[in-house]
Amino acid sequence: MRALQVFLMVLLCKIFHNWLSANPIQGLFDPKCFVAKSECPNENVTFWLYTKATANEPLKLDPLNLQQTDFPTRRPVKILIHGYTGHRDFAPNTFIRPVLLEHEDVYVISPDYGPLVREPCYASAVENLALVSRCLGQLINNLVGKGIVRNEDLHVIGFSLGAQVAGQTANYVANKLPRITGLDPAKPLFITAGNERKLSKDDADFVDVIHTDVLGRGMMHPMGHVDFYPNFGYIQPGCEIEAAPGSCNHERAPRFYAESIIPKYEFWSSRCSNWLYFVLNICSVATNDAMMGYHIDKSLTGIYFLKTSNSTPFALGRITEKVTQVKPKWRQHYELDMLNEEACDQLLMCRFLRYGVDNPAADDGTDVILPPDFH
Repeated sequence: MRALQVFLMVLLCKIFHNWLSANPIQGLFDPKCFVAKSECPNENVTFWLYTKATANEPLKLDPLNLQQTDFPTRRPVKILIHGYTGHRDFAPNTFIRPVLLEHEDVYVISPDYGPLVREPCYASAVENLALVSRCLGQLINNLVGKGIVRNEDLHVIGFSLGAQVAGQTANYVANKLPRITGLDPAKPLFITAGNERKLSKDDADFVDVIHTDVLGRGMMHPMGHVDFYPNFGYIQPGCEIEAAPGSCNHERAPRFYAESIIPKYEFWSSRCSNWLYFVLNICSVATNDAMMGYHIDKSLTGIYFLKTSNSTPFALGRITEKVTQVKPKWRQHYELDMLNEEACDQLLMCRFLRYGVDNPAADDGTDVILPPDFH
């Protein structure tokens, strides 16, 4: 019990630190920040169509004058939505779009609402999402309503604020979306928001979510029919050496997803009923219950955990390691063996997760000794 109390205290401290670093109120009173009031179509929200043939010269779509000749054959339609400070050539587009066009016969639509989500205007950016979602809903309704594409061929993929745009778009489409993929959905200003303002499993027939920065920019609680937490959803191996490890953690979600499109890269995971149970070693980590990413089994439900490598290729394939029947130390089911001692020393949670109550000074029944960087 003492170990759990220490763990929760460390967790809360880290959440508070990352919440400050995310800085959701930055730019709140900046005169450059604005909330758009006009209707759709909107000059600040544009849509760009990519195919294999037009990968370098995309077509700008007019939501009110869509042409069947721009979609000459039936193919799946992937809609990639960027987040805060982004644009059509920003994550997730830069990672996912080229891989899709190389490996799949698809149409890719990249919305661009960059003027509405400029730095440092996070608070106004969140308010602008309603307009962006309404304009995307208009485009989808016109594409489907005119018979240019079929609703069942649509797949919306959103990163960060883009994942919340995907959720809000469900408020404006005439037909329920078949699939939404949320890539580390943005957390600041969304924790207490109702489901009409953020991504939830009610927004599509199937919603899959990947969480990679749960103590910083991304949501921790499950949001879809199936939720994946690579590397505990917190420490993404390799990001600890980056100048902005939080941004690196956050951006791993679209990187993982892009890699999962390539069939030879498989992100196998183990199911656990909730995040805390996984922390407490109640769940196994070697069961190969589900494969995360593009080729997911859409009959899946639940919460899943997995490890990745610290650089591309990130996928580790099927879990083949043998796990002994009895593992009394809860932290043994989440080994941070991909971080060296120097890197681990820089990460508060790493020290606790790696050593936990195994600290020799605590084996005599006395209070758990906190890791050396806990001050």
